[in-house]
Parts: sequence; structure tokens; C-alpha cells
Amino acid sequence: QVTKSAPVANMASSTLRGGGERLVREMTPRDSAPQSAGSTRSQDMSMTIGEMENRLLPKPSKGGRGSLPMSARELLAENKQLIEEKKEQKALARKNSREMVQKLIEEDRMKSEGIKATVQSKRSMLKDLAQQYKASITRKEEERAALKTSKKGQPLSYFPFVEGERIAKGRAAKSAVLREEMQGFLQKQREMKPPRNDPLIQDTRVDNVLLYPVVPKVQHGDAVPDEELKLVDETCPHMQRHPVFLTKARDHKSRRLYDDHVRRTLEEKVEQTKMELALQAKKRKDELATLEDSMLVADALRHDGTTAKADARRRHAMFLKEQIEEQQKRKQMEKADKKMEAAGYWGPEDKPTQSNATHRSHCHDLIKQMEVDQNRKVVDRSMRLRQEKQIVNNCLAQMELDREMEKQKIAQHREVLVTTWQSQLKLREVEE
Repeated sequence: QVTKSAPVANMASSTLRGGGERLVREMTPRDSAPQSAGSTRSQDMSMTIGEMENRLLPKPSKGGRGSLPMSARELLAENKQLIEEKKEQKALARKNSREMVQKLIEEDRMKSEGIKATVQSKRSMLKDLAQQYKASITRKEEERAALKTSKKGQPLSYFPFVEGERIAKGRAAKSAVLREEMQGFLQKQREMKPPRNDPLIQDTRVDNVLLYPVVPKVQHGDAVPDEELKLVDETCPHMQRHPVFLTKARDHKSRRLYDDHVRRTLEEKVEQTKMELALQAKKRKDELATLEDSMLVADALRHDGTTAKADARRRHAMFLKEQIEEQQKRKQMEKADKKMEAAGYWGPEDKPTQSNATHRSHCHDLIKQMEVDQNRKVVDRSMRLRQEKQIVNNCLAQMELDREMEKQKIAQHREVLVTTWQSQLKLREVEE
């Protein structure tokens, strides 16, 4: 037990020594401004040994061991555990970083591929659209060229007033169609209902003539010559013409064939168009005359404006020239006036002379201040060294006291063990 407690005591002493040095450095930093000797001495005198030891002892860790120091094996195990944890954290961070980088690279690749596909589709669509436009333009050009070649050998015959002829042709075609329809209808009606040929119709015909004798009727036995017989051709007035239902139908106005009104309408339209063309020509001529007059007026106004601007520019140039000459004369006069005056002193003002005693006294004061600062630094350093030495001595004394107490505890424990062993032996002897 003594051999095991020795390294623990050495470790405790080294821990206390390191903690004391750290506390001294914290209490008296090198970079801080030096404190006065009186304040340092008063702090040392006010602090007791217990307070110094409480400051020097390490704070209890979170593991629950309190103020007990750790052994070398426990410290090595804890350090190994910390190293393993750090390695695991580094490996996990590296793995996460690699996964993140791989994920970002994959996302960038997908985005770039999507952008490329979009651009390619747009390009293909634009190319197809351009090809379609080009094909349509080529087709239209070919149609125009074919039309030009077909019309090249034909003479130009264009007359705008063809509306009347078209109307006449349409009416003639319509009348022919109506005539054919009427003839077909009548032929069909005649076939379906033919005219009667009974005795009544035969008796009422115009050419039906009865032969009546003029002379008295002779006996049956007498022969009468045919020359003596006379024909009666006189007929009734109502029988001298055809019946109304057999007369020819009169032409209706909608079926008239003469085109005088069409010719008159076309002539009126031609006259109206001639008047409109004459009015347009007159209006164009008036517009050209007005345009020429306005151009003449604009040219005259432009010429007047140009001459006015040139005159104004000339007057402005003359005025500027006079101003420049006046400024030059004024500068020359000012320069001549300055040269006529006597030159003065342009340097700094003269200062009164000072004696060397002031500079010497100032230098002596600076030197005294530097000596005081140096002495103060030396005193502060010596005080810090004495304080550190006192703290180290107190720590060593406390460590010696702890060692003595530990030895006493060990001896007392050994004595207790020996006494217990002896009592056990006596009891065993008594039992035997």
C-alpha cells in the first residue's frame, strides 16, 4: 500500500504545483499593468492558508470522484476513450461530408442534365419551326414563280366594270333554266292529262263546218247536183278566237328578257366612278400643290431661322471675344500692380528664443520618471517572486502534512490488522 500511494502522492504534488503556478499566473499576469507593492502585500496578508489551498485545489469533475486525484491507469483509460470518441466523431463527420458532397454532386448532375434536356428540346422545337417556316416560304415562292410564268405569255386584259355583264349572264342562265323547267312541266302535264278527243270537242272545234243546203230540199227521187249546194262559213263571234284557257300566257315582270334597266344602271355606275376618279385626281393634284407650297414656306422659314441663328452666333462670338480681351487686360493690370508693390515676408512668424534650462529640466524629469518606473517594475517582480515562493512553500508543507497523515493512517490500519490477526489466532487456539 505504501508503494501504491507514492505515485499518487507525486501526482497530487505535481497537480498542486501546476495549479499553484496557474493561479499565480492568473493572479499576477505578465501583460497586465504592475500593481503597487502595498496592495499586493495587503492581499497576501488578508488571505489565509486555507483560502490559498482552496484556490489551488482543482475543482471536482463531473464524474462524481470529487477532489480525489485520478490514477495513471484511469487517466490512460479515459484518454483512450476520448481518443476513440474523437476518432468516431471524425469518421462520422468525414462520412457525412462525403455523403453530403456526393448528394450535392448528384443534385448538380441532375440539374445540369435537366437544363441540357430543356435546352436540347427547345433547340429541336426551334429547328423544326424554322424548317416549317422555310418550307412554307419556299412553297409560296414556287407558287408565285409558277403563277408568273403562266401569266407571262398571256396579254393583260383587265376591265373593272364587268358587274353588268355578270348580272346579264346570270339572268340569261336563270331564264334558260326556268324555260326548261316550264317546258318539262307542260310536257309532263300533257303526257299525264292528254287533250280530249270526244264528239263534244270535235263539234266545238273551229274547223268543224256544217254543210247546209241553200235551196229547198228535193225529193228523194230527184237528183240534185253538188254545184248547187252552198257552204255556210259564217260562225259565231265567240267561236272566232281561241278560248282564254288555251291562249298564250303573258310574260311576267320577273321573267322579262330586255336589259335596258341593267344598261342604264351600268352607265350610271360608270359615270359615278368617273366622277369619283376625277375628284380623286383633283384632290391629289390639290394635295401636291399644297405640299409644294408648304415645302416652299418651310424652306423660307428654315432659311430665315438659319440666318437668324448665324447672326446671333456671330454677335455672341463678338461679345465673348470682347469679354476675353477685357479679362486679359484686367489680369495684366493686376499683375503690373502686384509687381509695382514691394515684396514682403511670407514665412512663419518669429518665435521668441528659449533658454536651455527648460529643456534640461524637462530631460531630468523624464529621466527621474523612467527610474521610478524601473524601480517599480523591479519591486513588483520581486514581490511576485516572493509570493510565488511562499505559495509553493505552503503547498509543499501541506503535501508533507498529507503524507504524514497518510503514513499514520497506514500504520494504524496495519496495527489494527495485526491486532485482529492475533485475536483470531488466540480464538483459534482457545477453540482447539
